[in-house]
Amino acid sequence: MKAKILRLGCFLVLWCVAEGFTSADVKCYVCKATVHELEAEIAKVDPRKKVDVGGFRLDPQGNSITKTVKLVESEMFLTELMEKICDKMEDYVKATYKSNGKFTLLKMIVDGKMNSESGLVDFVQDGDLNKSVGHYCLEILDEHDKIFLDAFQQSTFPEDLDSQICAAQAKLCPYEPVQEEYEFEDKDEL
Repeated sequence: MKAKILRLGCFLVLWCVAEGFTSADVKCYVCKATVHELEAEIAKVDPRKKVDVGGFRLDPQGNSITKTVKLVESEMFLTELMEKICDKMEDYVKATYKSNGKFTLLKMIVDGKMNSESGLVDFVQDGDLNKSVGHYCLEILDEHDKIFLDAFQQSTFPEDLDSQICAAQAKLCPYEPVQEEYEFEDKDEL
């Protein structure tokens, strides 16, 4: 691993050029971060808000056919959200854990504070100053928009939504199904 020192104003930052991950790894993490950002934005919306959808179809009497759905499940809302969500990728940096060299995509600011894990990682500088993270986000949403729309139009999300979208359906990550927790029965040992 090669280290570079970069002076930013009065701060000295150590950037490490890591060679232990691929663009496929980055895409996987960007996909999962995109899912988490979408979930967070959807959680901010009042779940009781509803919108009329339908529009231009008419019934035999000439009346417009519409139906009411939750705002957060409407295709229009989700499409607009997906168009803006990649701007949030500017908050992420590529990094590797100091302890094991494993790649991660680190959100720098969490709940208005510096991410507590930032001291545990070496930041990875690339030629585009991490702009590829946003580009990967746009590419992923462009190629897999139907998968994202279908998943987020559900009334409830599975606990492993990021794995369902990014691994099982989009095939951007290795799929590892969530293991059911095994409950041991209280039995005496032999």
